[in-house]
Amino acid sequence: MKVKYIKYTLLIVSVMGFMGCKSDFLDKQPTDKLTNEVFWTSKKDAELALAGCYSTLRTPAFAIDASSFSSMQFESLTDNAYSNSTLDNYTDISRGVLTSATGGIQSRMWVDAYRGIARCNWFLGNVDRVPGLSVTEKNLMLGEAYFLRAFFYNELTMVYGDVPLVTEELGFGPDVFKIKKSPRAEVVAKIIKDLDLASTGLPNTAYTNGHPVRGSALALKARICLYNEMWPEAAAAAKLVIDEKKFSIANSYQGIFYGAQANNPEIIFSIKALSPNATHNMDLLYGSRFAMVPLHSLADAYEMSDGTKPVAPIVPSSYDPNNRMRNDFYQNRDPRLKLTIYTPGATWAYNKTIGFNNVDKGKAESPSVNNLGVRKYININVEDGNSGPTGSEQAMVKLRFADVLLMYAEAMTEIGGGTTTDATALKALNDVRARPGINMPAKVELTRDLVRNERRVELAFEGLRYFDIKRWKIAKAVMNGFKDPGNVTRVFEDKHYFWPVPQSEVDKMGIDFQNPAYR
Repeated sequence: MKVKYIKYTLLIVSVMGFMGCKSDFLDKQPTDKLTNEVFWTSKKDAELALAGCYSTLRTPAFAIDASSFSSMQFESLTDNAYSNSTLDNYTDISRGVLTSATGGIQSRMWVDAYRGIARCNWFLGNVDRVPGLSVTEKNLMLGEAYFLRAFFYNELTMVYGDVPLVTEELGFGPDVFKIKKSPRAEVVAKIIKDLDLASTGLPNTAYTNGHPVRGSALALKARICLYNEMWPEAAAAAKLVIDEKKFSIANSYQGIFYGAQANNPEIIFSIKALSPNATHNMDLLYGSRFAMVPLHSLADAYEMSDGTKPVAPIVPSSYDPNNRMRNDFYQNRDPRLKLTIYTPGATWAYNKTIGFNNVDKGKAESPSVNNLGVRKYININVEDGNSGPTGSEQAMVKLRFADVLLMYAEAMTEIGGGTTTDATALKALNDVRARPGINMPAKVELTRDLVRNERRVELAFEGLRYFDIKRWKIAKAVMNGFKDPGNVTRVFEDKHYFWPVPQSEVDKMGIDFQNPAYR
């Protein structure tokens, strides 16, 4: 594998696009003369290189850019949602069309993650050369770079399994083609060590400005341990975040995703957008074009407001286009349902008179295929069906306190063999349910199925369900044979638990570089 190596001109372009920086950096040295020998001469150089690491986050593999899907489109590979577009090949993947040459997100994730890793490696390998940095300043920067590299590697291991573990700069010599893949467990062990280092250098404060803090590193560690069935380690990391009390449940569920993201007490790490140079088109894609639509199976997962299971559907046929148009099916439900999903009659900018209504097909650029729409993250006042990208600025939330509480509850439940009455675990889950404006009844015992369903409804459309059902080893049972709108059948085989390495990398490195199921 030839990992993306950072040329200085590429760094300049990426950082300028991400930070909107002025030309003073270009004035410092002509771009054709930039080398390590003349670059690492000031704190500003180090900050610029670190900004290049952050810039990799603003891609559709991890967040959203100005012309493509967001990372929450991973939900369309699950029983939560359906991809209403062929862009980035999510639809193909959901139907089992997954090969080394599928392209789209199948190759984008690999390329973008290793681009970010290369930038982090470049920074980590040279920051010691910068004169005048205090110990605190250097440790802070190192903590951020370690966090970002761990973030990228975690995404890679979740998608591809075993991957090359590259922790230093690569050149262009023949040795680059001798790199082998490392076992997933080895990569996980390394990134946990990186996060331990990060947690010692990052400030132990609330999250405010787009840069990770100590809680961000601990929360990511909890996620990685949870995803790799390291239950005691996951519980311990999550408990530290809880006990250090730098984060709390936000009063507004909706505000976490739109309208109240600044200094939100629940957000632990997010990928921020900023007008005018770093905006995206989420409101257009999901609020008007319905590039992804919720499935009724997700709506069914939300409890009644008294904590009981929902009533049976009014119309048995799950994907009849006239199904569930009656509002009474969605009444007296967990309030998170209507804060996550547009249901018939919901307030909707495209029809202020009767609200969300699939029958009124002219009101949106592309109507929903099943009378539901994505509500989470969407500015309900945007009305721009044919005007192109709107300059949306919602930050993509990657880690938040409710997730940490649910990770703790899950880890403790698994430690208990699939059930627990542990008071701290119960409190963690019930604190999520007791959010102001949600106020769902408390549970008195945790079971595996209960905790998993709570993750599903609380974290819907945050790009986590796909990785949850795979790590729980239920993806094949849940997805294979699942019927999409239009009666199209999903396909999930055993080999789909991990994706194939992109063919372009296999062509360089040899067939042994490919995951065995795809050779």
